[in-house]
Amino acid sequence: MKAIKYLLMGTLMFSSVAPAMAQDNKKAIFEQATQIIKAKGPDFKGQVKQLYKDNKKDPEALVTIGRAFLNQKDLEGAEEFADHALNRNGKFAEAFILKGDIAVAKDDAGGAAENYQQAKYFDPKNPEAYYKYAMVLRGRSPEEAVANLEELRTQRPDYPVDALCGRIYYIAQNYEKAESYYDKVTDKSKLGDEDITYYAMSTWLLGKREKSIDICKTGLARDPRRSGWNRIAFYNYTDLKQSDEALNYANKLFNESDSAHFIGEDYIYYGTALQQAKHWDDAIKAFTQAVELNKGNEKQIAIINKNLSDVYLQKEDYDNAVVYFKKSFDDNNPTMDYLDELGTLYATIASKWTQAGNQEKADEAFKNADEAYARMMEAYPNYNNYGNFMRGQINANLDPDSKKGLAKPYYEALASSLEAKADKNDSELSMMKQAYLYLIVYNFNVKQDLKNAEIYANKMLTIDPENEIAKQVKDIVSKR
Repeated sequence: MKAIKYLLMGTLMFSSVAPAMAQDNKKAIFEQATQIIKAKGPDFKGQVKQLYKDNKKDPEALVTIGRAFLNQKDLEGAEEFADHALNRNGKFAEAFILKGDIAVAKDDAGGAAENYQQAKYFDPKNPEAYYKYAMVLRGRSPEEAVANLEELRTQRPDYPVDALCGRIYYIAQNYEKAESYYDKVTDKSKLGDEDITYYAMSTWLLGKREKSIDICKTGLARDPRRSGWNRIAFYNYTDLKQSDEALNYANKLFNESDSAHFIGEDYIYYGTALQQAKHWDDAIKAFTQAVELNKGNEKQIAIINKNLSDVYLQKEDYDNAVVYFKKSFDDNNPTMDYLDELGTLYATIASKWTQAGNQEKADEAFKNADEAYARMMEAYPNYNNYGNFMRGQINANLDPDSKKGLAKPYYEALASSLEAKADKNDSELSMMKQAYLYLIVYNFNVKQDLKNAEIYANKMLTIDPENEIAKQVKDIVSKR
């Protein structure tokens, strides 16, 4: 039932461009019926009976009363007046449309389709019947739904069928086809509000940022305080990393839009735009607000915490960068990616401390990085080659003159493991070169072990015949 309800959602919504007959009279009848239904006084049945008597010769009025019942979720009353209208005129398309809408409210897709088809049959130029039938069909086949709307084009070439087809495909999440149909609309300014939103969303989701912005601006020229269009423009400019424009539209969304309901994603984008503009403290406030609005969504909160870690890193608040990074993962059950990224974060912090001239802090961060990769190798031994490579680099930074040989065991283990592997990819060959280079220099300069230096120089030349350091070492050894 829930699946059907989801598929039928939106079927009842239709905005006709055709002028309705006797609108004032219909409005008065609708309001009168609504008051009676809402009040449901002691003489309710008598009042409903009188409504029928007063309008029994007018099927349009009877359908209007039925719609008042449907609007108040009284399906039985709505059905009764739809039948009254059909008893008066068995070919009245509006009555069949009402019966289709009642079926939608009951999650009865089959009944809805049957009644909308009847409406099409008796009034082949009625766009509402085609659209609502298409909305039922879209769950099963958007292509069939659009084919049904193409029938409407033959009956009503004046009607904006392309926009309806774009709407069908958007709701079906086929954004490429939605875009292609909206593209066919010659005057985009005449698109309905809903279609401008769907068109802008389709192009945004397809990564066509500038086009999506242009569509939003088409709508905003009509209604500059529409929150949805300001939001999509804001998101697009943020994705384009155009922070000035992004923050301009963020201000429009948060402060210059009507009936705006803010969501967690708004504050994630706001934090990102502020981060791009290097407004670190404001970015932290925005991401913190995003956490509040995403309570219960642990996956999204983890992503936001990673964003906060990045901001703190850029702000040079390294302690909080680590704290929020760890919040973004489960440290008790660490994944390989988590340990790798943690090691990378510590190594990045170490490099920043080195640039700042604080070697003590740099060494502390390098040791934390080494510990992260040690944990990774223990938990995920299949990644030992990568782990040894990273630990070799980290320990080389902890021992810049190589006198302690801190990187030696990791580069030796890496070289030995990769030498035993028959097929090596480019990344593995690059790691081997790094290991051999360290071992050549360490043996030659620190240990002054020319024999081992030559051994590693020969190994280097087998994978990198033009390596200058290996050739120089081999040449020096050969002359002694």
